[in-house]
Amino acid sequence: MRTITRVFGAILLSLVPAVAGAAGIRGDYVEARNADVYTGPCFSNAEVLIHGQKAVLAWKVNQGSWKGVDLAGLCVAAAVQGNTTFSEDDPEQARAVLIVDSRANSRQREALIDLARTLGGARLGHLTQVTATRMSLTLEDHPSPDGDSARPAHAMPHAPRASFWAAGIARIVTRPLDERDHACGNEVIAYPPLSRTVSVQPAYTLGHEFKGQGLDGRWDDPNCRSSFVGHFAY
Repeated sequence: MRTITRVFGAILLSLVPAVAGAAGIRGDYVEARNADVYTGPCFSNAEVLIHGQKAVLAWKVNQGSWKGVDLAGLCVAAAVQGNTTFSEDDPEQARAVLIVDSRANSRQREALIDLARTLGGARLGHLTQVTATRMSLTLEDHPSPDGDSARPAHAMPHAPRASFWAAGIARIVTRPLDERDHACGNEVIAYPPLSRTVSVQPAYTLGHEFKGQGLDGRWDDPNCRSSFVGHFAY
């Protein structure tokens, strides 16, 4: 199952450039879970069916419209709780809280909800709550410590730094992975991202928090290799 998941993730990411070229809407994306997404098989096998069933996903539209509604500059996010580790779960049994940018008008709000449910798929099918708040999502690209070309085979994936904030509800802060983050030297991307049509790299999570209502409790799960950072296009 783990091999199939990795293959699926590689196929998904390889298709993204073709999708992005024809996209009508695009922007930034960040995701954090309560389990490592970049890890060795010994770690992922120990966590499977125990951890990795909680996540925060956030999208920021940089340009484009959704079903005729301009969403440029607006954010939408979801806190998701599955019935077990994502990729081993039944997506239709997941529950989610949707967070919408408070700057959105009524048409934009409905469009953001529809966009998130489309990109998030079946795991956003059962919404326990939809709430609006102030939101921001910022990505900062920095040169890889190994340079942008001819990186050595052992170099870590290098995602942009990310900072996501939904006032009073959720937060994600990441940094790029570096050599300090090797645990076994056999790390791979263990799971595909939870959003469709994204181009992402794994990242180190400095902060990952959900403190809203609507799910079974809250969580605060920093300091692990549990994030994806990049872009989406549809």
